[in-house]
Amino acid sequence: PKKLAVMPFIRVDAPVMPGNTVCCPLTGATFNSGQIIPGAERVLDQALDIDLRQITSVPLVPYAQTGLVFGQIAGRQFKDNLREDAAATGKKLGADAVMVGFIFRFRQRVGTGYAVDKPASVAFDLSVVRVSDGTVLWKNSFDETQQSLSQDLLNLGQYMKHGLSWYTAEELGKIGMSRLLERFPWRKTASKTE
Repeated sequence: PKKLAVMPFIRVDAPVMPGNTVCCPLTGATFNSGQIIPGAERVLDQALDIDLRQITSVPLVPYAQTGLVFGQIAGRQFKDNLREDAAATGKKLGADAVMVGFIFRFRQRVGTGYAVDKPASVAFDLSVVRVSDGTVLWKNSFDETQQSLSQDLLNLGQYMKHGLSWYTAEELGKIGMSRLLERFPWRKTASKTE
């Protein structure tokens, strides 16, 4: 894209009880729902803003500005025509693509960094929608409940990079954002290798 409008994250609360499956309103992907702690949207908005500015040279419309315009266009009934509303938001902002993110679970750990009764658990996704026709150009998700290192040797690199402790939901969300954006197609490094 020549210009990317970034939407603030939207929470998708479970209809009945935690543990149910919820669908992404944009792509239809399913996730196990759960608690979403207050402030989760702000944590992911800020993590996305910081990470995107480091990895891409595509001009960005910040989430605060995009959210205001989206709110005017969509009102409170965004779930029925979300793709159209996102495209209309991008058009109004002069962007040719819009990044939309949803939070499905953002559960805080119960315990400390050294011992937990319940580990942090986070699930969210991101999609990039083309303004001209509403096509989803890219999507990726992060869905993880932290496990002990002995149960999760495949993530040894993550523990070496971020520390051998039980993460808070905020820490796990930031780790997830970095991992999710590793596959973002418009990275500065990707354009050099092509």
